Amino acid sequence: MELFEAIRREYEFGVGTIQGVARKLGVHRRLVREALGSAVPEQKPAPSRARPRMGPVADFVEAILEADRRAPRKQRHTAHRIYVRLQKERPAWPVAESTIRQYVRERRRQTREWKWM
Repeated sequence: MELFEAIRREYEFGVGTIQGVARKLGVHRRLVREALGSAVPEQKPAPSRARPRMGPVADFVEAILEADRRAPRKQRHTAHRIYVRLQKERPAWPVAESTIRQYVRERRRQTREWKWM
């Protein structure tokens, strides 16, 4: 917001050209045009991406997480343990451990399993 105000102020009372404002403030000319068109920056939604690696594995991980919900707290799987089981039981599906960790984190947040979040 402050940047947009500075751009608009510089254009009105300072340099007076789009190229001059862009050069002086170190921004792209496209941003200067956007600031002149609207005082509020446009919010761009994050693009949703397909998960080609998690597709065939998601049901397996979901089954583990569902079983963990009914298990005692000390016997639940960590994301790393789920990854190790996946490598043992389903070696044909190569998935990175970080992908599994991220998926498990999202699913636990959605089910509100973590009490501190």
